Amino acid sequence: MDLDALSSLAEEALPTVRFARAEFGAWLARREAGKELLAAPAPSDVEREAMRARVAELWLACAIGSGDAVAVRVFEQRYIAPLDTTLARMRLPAAELDEVKQLVRAKLLVRETNAAARIEEYAGQGRMAGLVQVVATREALTLIRRGRRDEGRPDEDNEMDLAGPMEPGLDALKAKYRAAFRTAFADAVATLTPKERNLLRMHLLGGVTLEQLATVHGAHRASIVRWLKDARDAVLERTRAALGKTLGVRADELASLHALAESRLDASIERLLMTNADDEVEGAKQDQ
Repeated sequence: MDLDALSSLAEEALPTVRFARAEFGAWLARREAGKELLAAPAPSDVEREAMRARVAELWLACAIGSGDAVAVRVFEQRYIAPLDTTLARMRLPAAELDEVKQLVRAKLLVRETNAAARIEEYAGQGRMAGLVQVVATREALTLIRRGRRDEGRPDEDNEMDLAGPMEPGLDALKAKYRAAFRTAFADAVATLTPKERNLLRMHLLGGVTLEQLATVHGAHRASIVRWLKDARDAVLERTRAALGKTLGVRADELASLHALAESRLDASIERLLMTNADDEVEGAKQDQ
């Protein structure tokens, strides 16, 4: 598509954000996503809405980078304000939620010395909401971890929760293997890819829905369901392998531990991800 056609699409989606099309064209020409769009054929009626949404987000990023105040206000309304809802599951106090929003603004909108604002690095391969969600979730987790350290509670978050509801015959087994299981489980989570950890972190900790994750990653909802299942299955299987081969846990005991771990899997993964929130945001950005 030519520059005028792309600019018209963006102006339809963001009528209040107006600036020179030539500036937008120069900005696009320096980015792979921009080159791809400029070389793309005119979209069909079915494709037009998706094309318009993608171009509009690039237009917004370009306008913010140029210092356009209206563009910043639009970004605030579309991407910062909804964090009240998307981070609700994390139950942050109002003051900490405001701090997260401010940190997101600083991370994405503020120019560093001799460098563009991070929002200008937006690749245009996914959706801008995904980039904002990843950064916001990371900052929220950092605040939560800091608060727990200040309260002197670092160790409880490192435990693999094998307690669960009391089950006859399992008490001695839990006591015998709790430390070994905790180590094997943590090692298994550590072997997940950055993409898998970020999917689990956003879904379990950030409360991001399957539909939202699909939008973030430009994938079908069924693909997100499969990726999450594969990540969970990998954690269980690697934990089981470590206990069986390295520690020599008997087959009958291993089956009981596996069933117990499976019943507590999400809660245990959530606890580890919150404690070890090394959030590979750069890896997540590459998926945008």
